Amino acid sequence: MFKTTQAGCALTLAASAVLSACGGGTNNTSAPPVSKVIAGNCGSLMNYSGTIPTTITSAVEVTPTAGTPFQTPTNFLTPTSLSVVTPFCRVTGVIKPVADSNINFEVWLPLDKAKWNSKFVGSADGGSTGVINYSSMVDPLSRQYAVMGHDNGHTSTNVYEQSWAFNFTNNTVKTDQIADFGYRAEHVVTVVSKDITNAYFAAQPMHSYYVGCSQGGHHGMMEAQRYPDDYDGIVAGSHGGDWLGMMSSEAWAGVSVLKNNRAGGMNAAQLKAFNAAVISACDAKDGLTDGQVDDPRQCSFDPETLQCGAPGTDPATCLTPAQVQSAKDIYAGPKRQSTGASVSPGYAIGSEGGWATTWNSTTSLQSGSYYDFFRLILKGNPNFDILTLNWDTDIDAGRAQYGSIYDAVNPDLSAFLANKGKLIMYHGWADPLISPYLSVASWGRIQDAMSTSTVNQFARLYMVPGMGHCTGGPIGTVDWLTPLENWVEKGIAPDATSTASTIVGSGTINGVARSRPLCPYPTVEKYKGTGDINSASNFTCVSPS
Repeated sequence: MFKTTQAGCALTLAASAVLSACGGGTNNTSAPPVSKVIAGNCGSLMNYSGTIPTTITSAVEVTPTAGTPFQTPTNFLTPTSLSVVTPFCRVTGVIKPVADSNINFEVWLPLDKAKWNSKFVGSADGGSTGVINYSSMVDPLSRQYAVMGHDNGHTSTNVYEQSWAFNFTNNTVKTDQIADFGYRAEHVVTVVSKDITNAYFAAQPMHSYYVGCSQGGHHGMMEAQRYPDDYDGIVAGSHGGDWLGMMSSEAWAGVSVLKNNRAGGMNAAQLKAFNAAVISACDAKDGLTDGQVDDPRQCSFDPETLQCGAPGTDPATCLTPAQVQSAKDIYAGPKRQSTGASVSPGYAIGSEGGWATTWNSTTSLQSGSYYDFFRLILKGNPNFDILTLNWDTDIDAGRAQYGSIYDAVNPDLSAFLANKGKLIMYHGWADPLISPYLSVASWGRIQDAMSTSTVNQFARLYMVPGMGHCTGGPIGTVDWLTPLENWVEKGIAPDATSTASTIVGSGTINGVARSRPLCPYPTVEKYKGTGDINSASNFTCVSPS
């Protein structure tokens, strides 16, 4: 059995619990650690203190082997433990930037100082979750990074519930908790964790990186906008930085299914057939029939072709008129009741396969953080009926009241650029939870504010064909950290103009392994005309026709 030691005492590590996103940086914004901290001594980190009120609750050496790996704690997002074979110093603690804050965090430090790569990666949660994301910590540690994770400043019982943000005795919002969740926790844990890293190794990280998706991507955009010197490089996936826009799109899709006693909800078999019909109709629009939709904007698909009674429909999977209308609404996105003007974008053609876990006929509530956000935080009413949302006024009211806390929409990233930061944004075109059009819109705002040539110095967007929420699909498995390192440390911009500058996505389609180059937006992949269509080497990135 592996053992842990703290301050020279042998201990057996007990399993405890915790989920999701990543980050790192180079600035040192807290005071040097107290003299009782001894560089390279894990147990002495119990004596750490800094300018941000922090209590270290444990500092133990974890010395696993391949035969007896350390098993991470489990929770509702990581029900199966992950094996860790890299020896590390595991530091746990609580940070209280304000009196009502309670931000739990962990820092994992490569135990052998000589093996540390002199770099740092951070981490955070997805959804509205309040647990530590161990899954985002294991890989960076294996690469000998110092790595941190935190719980967003609260404890939750599932991915989307937000009872932690609401006082049910007087129906008031816990403003410190939502501030920690919205932006503060990621920053203060980054500052403290890098200072702990400095205390242990007696050296600041040479480079710090953040890699996160979903709410983790939201954190990445907040960092670039509010704390531009925390990280040298940021990956922000499926970021939903426009929080109110994201909540609106989710709520509209949810309502389209829930109203009229779920008349618009489709079952798994219907959604599978629906998605197959879309791919069949749209696949060849990019010039290659390969089972994936490269850009859903090139194709229009009318769900009425699947309505029961239409030519060629299968009675077992055809759609009722209510289901057809629901699909059209999910594509269209929320509209103002008075004018029909768009409130926020809908979901892309090709995402229907993922609606089985989001906008479907069976779950008691639809997927996403929108339900508790609107009923608890915006309305302050646990009994609020989501079906009564006022699309003319409620979204505007939410943005006016809470946009300064939740929205990461400032397009001026000049301070991040001035600090030589690099930003990689990505989003799956088939994302069924956060609309990919939100990332396209965010990218457009940044370019409008800073000019295309300026943005090209430090940022890229990748719209990944067929990728679901953060991963999945035929080419949705991606190592984002390595190209970020190469850009920051070697000056290799991920432009897909050479092997070294090409990010490759991989996956399977119909049981066959596939790889493709990921093309910086707005360029798209194009088959060279010969060779295996499942090999990235036979594709290039070109301007869309």
